[in-house]
Amino acid sequence: MAVGFLRKWFGTGRPASKEVEEAQAELDRLAVNRPSLQGPILLLRNLLPLCVPNPDFVSSLQLDRDAIQAKLTKGAPLLRGENMGADDNLIRERWLEICAIVEKHQDTKAARDLAEAVRRGRLSPSSLVSDVLAGRAESLVQAWQTVQVDPSLAATVLRMTLFPLFTALNEALTPLREGIAWPHGYCPTCGNWPLLGEFRGLEQRRYLRCGLCAADWEAARLFCPFCGNCDHDQLGYLHVEGEETSYKAATCNHCRGYVKMMSTLTALPPLPLLVADAASLHLDLIAAERGYACPP
Repeated sequence: MAVGFLRKWFGTGRPASKEVEEAQAELDRLAVNRPSLQGPILLLRNLLPLCVPNPDFVSSLQLDRDAIQAKLTKGAPLLRGENMGADDNLIRERWLEICAIVEKHQDTKAARDLAEAVRRGRLSPSSLVSDVLAGRAESLVQAWQTVQVDPSLAATVLRMTLFPLFTALNEALTPLREGIAWPHGYCPTCGNWPLLGEFRGLEQRRYLRCGLCAADWEAARLFCPFCGNCDHDQLGYLHVEGEETSYKAATCNHCRGYVKMMSTLTALPPLPLLVADAASLHLDLIAAERGYACPP
């Protein structure tokens, strides 16, 4: 009964694919089993239909194997400095739609302020996309501060706005970077930090996953993606008793960063990746209580 009520109250009213329905069903179970985290879980449930990777968003971006190898060899993410020709109107409409959904889940006007900043031209979607592609995190923060909006919420709205575009781009680019080493902690496709990581299969090899484009790349087990620390005396794990084989947070006492890790058989598709992040929100709270944080 509780799950049915949640679906009725928070349903978006738009047709959902099987992939979306399965992800939403898992979020329904999480909302019931983790009532203290019900707010963000149900927000993600409403946003999921907008997050499906869409190949139609892949523009005229052209990178051949040689260009990709040259970029990766230099440590440059594939989308760094590229012009994707993204439709400004599409980005703007998605931004406003996501803000409208977020506003229904909040008691503040923070999401309304974000929407108004775009409507009135105080925030430019095309400029935000350019900053993301160029890796200018400081420019994004400055933009949020200039228009006096919640920077954390703005970053979340931007991420959800770009998710179906960037995941589609990553899907198109991934086969072209196969076999090319990537020893860095940031994403080889878009340059963002990992959202979480996976210990995959029987061998439990470690892969990091980007939260913006869902790219994956293999990383050493003793390796902090944020500062490169490999000292086992400064690396550790946080976990809830009984969950150590499913969810844990890999921590670094050098930079006080952390990345959530989970055990999987294979790579999670984009929507289940977002669900896994929601399923491990309690680890974010535990890490924050102990003074760990993820970089912006």
